[in-house]
Amino acid sequence: MIYQVKFTEDEIEDVAKSLVNEISDVNIILFKGELGSGKTTLIKSMLKKIGVKDNITSPTFSIVNQYKIPEMLINHFDLYRLKSLKELDVIGFEEYLESGAICFIEWPEIAMSKIVDSYKEIYIKFIDEKTREIILK
Repeated sequence: MIYQVKFTEDEIEDVAKSLVNEISDVNIILFKGELGSGKTTLIKSMLKKIGVKDNITSPTFSIVNQYKIPEMLINHFDLYRLKSLKELDVIGFEEYLESGAICFIEWPEIAMSKIVDSYKEIYIKFIDEKTREIILK
């Protein structure tokens, strides 16, 4: 099944709510799209819809941020800066995946050989300064 929608920043909360419903059957969600397309912004909105009350920040430098809500643990990865699979091993990437926690992964391309469980992919396409398109596969 494919979910596809164009939206503006004003509509991101509604899109995030719809996406949270669409991904409820998997723990691994991959976010793909060009630099500046809005992956982190979308994830922040989705995490709020899931119930995260913490200050949600980009894990660009930390590689992974963890958020805990009463029934679950959520890991938000940004793998943009990683250059090798060895770096994934250093952070214990596979252990995160195997933990049963929800994993939101930006820039997952480097890690695809380590992702063996089922997942969903969210592609964010830059249409113009105000408009994005999301394709969920």
